Amino acid sequence: MESKILHAAEEFIHFVNRGPSPFHAKASLSILVVEEVKRRLLSAGFKQLDERQPWTTAPNGMYFMQKNRSTVIAFAVGGKYKPGNGYSIVGAHTDSPCLKVKPVSKKTKRDYLCVGVQCYGGGIWNTWFDRDLTIAGRVLTRDENGIGDHLIHVKRPILRVPHLCIHLDRGKNDNFGANKETEIVPVIATSVQQELQKYADFGGQQASKHHPTLIKLLCDEINCKPDQIMDFELCLADTQPAVIGGALNEFIFSPRLDNLMNCFCALQGLLDSIQNESSLKDDPNIRMICLFDNEEVGSQSAQGAGSSVTEYILRRLSAGASSTAFEEGIAKSLLVSADQAHAVHPNYGHKHEDDHQPALHKGPVIKFNANQRYATTAVTSAMLREVARRCDVPLQDFVVRNDTACGSTIGPILSSRLGLRTIDIGNPQLAMHSIREMCCTTGVHQACQLFKTFFETYPEISENFHQN
Repeated sequence: MESKILHAAEEFIHFVNRGPSPFHAKASLSILVVEEVKRRLLSAGFKQLDERQPWTTAPNGMYFMQKNRSTVIAFAVGGKYKPGNGYSIVGAHTDSPCLKVKPVSKKTKRDYLCVGVQCYGGGIWNTWFDRDLTIAGRVLTRDENGIGDHLIHVKRPILRVPHLCIHLDRGKNDNFGANKETEIVPVIATSVQQELQKYADFGGQQASKHHPTLIKLLCDEINCKPDQIMDFELCLADTQPAVIGGALNEFIFSPRLDNLMNCFCALQGLLDSIQNESSLKDDPNIRMICLFDNEEVGSQSAQGAGSSVTEYILRRLSAGASSTAFEEGIAKSLLVSADQAHAVHPNYGHKHEDDHQPALHKGPVIKFNANQRYATTAVTSAMLREVARRCDVPLQDFVVRNDTACGSTIGPILSSRLGLRTIDIGNPQLAMHSIREMCCTTGVHQACQLFKTFFETYPEISENFHQN
């Protein structure tokens, strides 16, 4: 078992380090994540679909589609699926709090060349100080063939947000909250060095809005001319890679655990579930993962969980039967909304409710909230507990304290939009929304096993659920 746990953790670390943006998971950090998911799906035999074209799908077929290159939805059609049957869905999100380069980023302060950034999501922004930062995302260029986009990831430290020394701010250790507009402004170079390098302002639509040093970096990475750049989406990212750590090699120290952990585990659970051909062949459902962008800022985008993209896809897959096939399928389906959970903190244990203190190594966490900030119900909880029983994965429960505001995720959004039975869960972690987060190695293997078993057994569990 220890070797399986370590192997799963190492695979996850590789996944994170290949996805510094949502395009790589996004064109910012999400695009790079989605690109890595796409690579793994194609290697497993999935076929890419274009939402602009008609789709032809078949039982036992495996497919995926992208939206904005930062959201990906993949599915394997059960051999016994017919329109009106259900969907076994695991949902997660590809984005994480980060700093994004502004549309006009050129700033010069006391002869330092700085890059203007926006704060995306609810990050712990003081953790971004004194880190070796780089950029990742996508650049849109124009050539004789039209407009195209290029993924970019500069693999060396090029930016830094330096602290003010304590000698000039004696109260720094008492309470440090940076002004997000004036104090979180990364340094990329000095005016003197840029002049010595003979970097002059470039022409073109976008180049004049940014320091020549930044523009040259982009052009060198994608081999284009400054006046070809039409626009770009760039995220800042820490250059320090994810690692396995702790004296007993039981921890993962990593950026973007929230929520690349569940993107990886959902993907791996789906891929593992189709290894047994008879399992998919006998499945009456469609097995699906939905990895959305923009959860950290409310999901209200064309590629977010709050859009109609999920409904459109499910309607396509329900076409060709009765006029109510879509509605029939929704009633037979279950969404496992997977987003990281708060492990009890050794130094701040009082922040957790006394009887709900999730711990590392003790299994995924079911999230409850009476005010529907999470979509879990007794019915969906019972169904997942049965899945967990069958694969021997322990589960934990979590509710937030009554005197503390509760976060939310894609679960309630999709549940209310679609009338879809939903459960909110997540692996426990520490330091959520820090530039460096922490979880346990055990959680990767546990979540992968849970999702694999969910895909394999949910139709039977649902069929045998008797509602009086």
